[in-house]
Amino acid sequence: MKIVNELLAPVGNINAVKVAISNGADAIYCAGKRFGARAFIANLSDEEIIEASKYVHLHSKKIYITLNTLIFEEEFEEVKTYIDFLYQYVDAIIVQDYGVVHYIRSHYPDFPVHISTQCSIHNYEDVLLLKSLGVDRIVLAREVSLEEIKKIKELGVDLEVFIHGALCFSYSGLCYLSYYKGGRSGNRGNCAQPCRQEYDLLEDGKTIKSGPLLSMKDLNIISNIKELLKVGVTSLKIEGRAKSLEYLAMTTRIYRRLIDEFNTNQEMKVDEETLEDLYSSFSRERTKGYLFNDSNKMVTTDKSVKHQGILIGKVVSYKNKQVKIALSKRLDLLDGIRIVSNDKETGLTVTRIIENGKLVKSSSSTVIIDVKSYIEAGSYVFKTSSSKVSKEVKNVKDIISNDAALDILIRQNKQIVTIEINDIKVTKIFTNTLEKAKTINDDAVISQFKKVNNLPIRYSEVNYSNKDNLYIPIPLINEMRRILLDEIKEKLENQLYRVHYDYPFKDDDSLFNKEKEVNELEFKEELDIINRDKCKDHEVIFHLHEIKEKSVISPYLGVNNSYALNFFRNITKGVVILSFESTLENALEILKKDKNIGFLACFREPLMISNHCVVAKACGYESKHCGMCLKHKYQLRDNDRTYDLMFNNCSMYIKGKRVIRNPHKDLINIKFID
Repeated sequence: MKIVNELLAPVGNINAVKVAISNGADAIYCAGKRFGARAFIANLSDEEIIEASKYVHLHSKKIYITLNTLIFEEEFEEVKTYIDFLYQYVDAIIVQDYGVVHYIRSHYPDFPVHISTQCSIHNYEDVLLLKSLGVDRIVLAREVSLEEIKKIKELGVDLEVFIHGALCFSYSGLCYLSYYKGGRSGNRGNCAQPCRQEYDLLEDGKTIKSGPLLSMKDLNIISNIKELLKVGVTSLKIEGRAKSLEYLAMTTRIYRRLIDEFNTNQEMKVDEETLEDLYSSFSRERTKGYLFNDSNKMVTTDKSVKHQGILIGKVVSYKNKQVKIALSKRLDLLDGIRIVSNDKETGLTVTRIIENGKLVKSSSSTVIIDVKSYIEAGSYVFKTSSSKVSKEVKNVKDIISNDAALDILIRQNKQIVTIEINDIKVTKIFTNTLEKAKTINDDAVISQFKKVNNLPIRYSEVNYSNKDNLYIPIPLINEMRRILLDEIKEKLENQLYRVHYDYPFKDDDSLFNKEKEVNELEFKEELDIINRDKCKDHEVIFHLHEIKEKSVISPYLGVNNSYALNFFRNITKGVVILSFESTLENALEILKKDKNIGFLACFREPLMISNHCVVAKACGYESKHCGMCLKHKYQLRDNDRTYDLMFNNCSMYIKGKRVIRNPHKDLINIKFID
């Protein structure tokens, strides 16, 4: 059963699973130990995926696994084994690599595939094509606006949209800066987050702005959620698999309540205390993002990207390792705080609160707390963790998430008990011989049958028939109930969302090209790869729907294995340029199957493609279209190198340069000429 406005929560470890479900998530997404785009966090082992699957499905919720990295040829056999394992336990796979899409759709016709935001799908035509290939859901690029979502939704395909959390500076999947700078590929799960680092912006060689110029604010649409809910997208997605359990609990809880209020036509509002709990768990500067067309200057931040907390007061004075603080918001015992002055920052956990000479557990007025060293008067005090929220997370309670119908038919030599939850039905027939009861208490018998043995079940309907007034011993009721509940528990734990789609593409090696069609391709301008008003054969194509019979496949489409190559061979016989990140060894493996592939030998690649313009913001303009890029040459500079900036229709391209000489005589040599 599909849910409109599904709330999808991030899970980075097994402890987070219960936190997400208990706070109202309809589904969770997480990664295993392999092939996930957040390789730097713990992620789930195979055993933990099984455990998570059983817990989530017992509550009639869903679990999606991210297999959203680009896959090299030598890794694909392991990927096949992994997919076979996941098929048994999860409801869908979130995929970036078109080779993985091709393999799943060819070999598992009822296994739902969700196209990752890493594929950067942001237009009506690409969504239409993917729908025709049996893709179950598309996670839209974060740059897609609400108005564009409304148009795309007309296609009837399930859409997933990010509503809260960190944003990438570049279109997701089109960022190679981390790989370029240090060999850590974002498309392979190891992004070093170069967008959070410091840069100088150069105008005609002179520095005009310095700081974290590529650092995005966090997406937060709490105040605008109603507008998105009206559109009726399939899934509303929270970002944050690497964040704390407190963050997970609070974001999930807030959006759950807002969705429920919308669905029941209640007034939608969030009180100040709830927001304080949320922002004390994690807080950076916030934006409504491209989803709600926030202005160019509002989507990036000049401030630290570390957790800021919420301002709760100001230091009045310091004496003998104690500070007096005038509070503007509540402070609780064991809260975490940071005290910030102009040149110093101190973090600590509050172990004592003194108000009017007395120890208290909580206060919102003027208090004294212990510190370890001198604190300057006038310093600002921020709450960075809430002991109240932390306690709630540690003591998280299981939720009752299944409404069940119970039917009990008692006869002398036959007893039939049925339980039904959603589309799952279990009927057990018992053949006990029962005697007439001297006295009977039907309510007591029903009450005994209604016990749920700690399962997340409540009975919304009970039908009971014992017209012969037969006596049923309590131990017998308990045994009948145990057998019934054990079976429904097993069925719930193993329920999986499956839907069969036809897949028109062939998984056929005969599609591969055995001969090279060209010896060399040259492009004078890298932008020609991406921005085309009209696309013709032999042009390098970036958007899926523009591919024709002899089109050249852009490296931005991420081909790194023969299954991805097979996918595109269903559309074109033209040159397929391998991903920027493909190694020479990987290219040679693919070359064994298809001779008409390209390997980038000399190129000036856009390392990032962004909807944000650092020039317009640096020059103080509210929005883009300032025309400054037509008057001056702009560059970014970090500690290691300088990057040219290019602009096209106010999209910004950060360019790099790399030369690999004579990669292999049988590989088509692709060159980009300045």
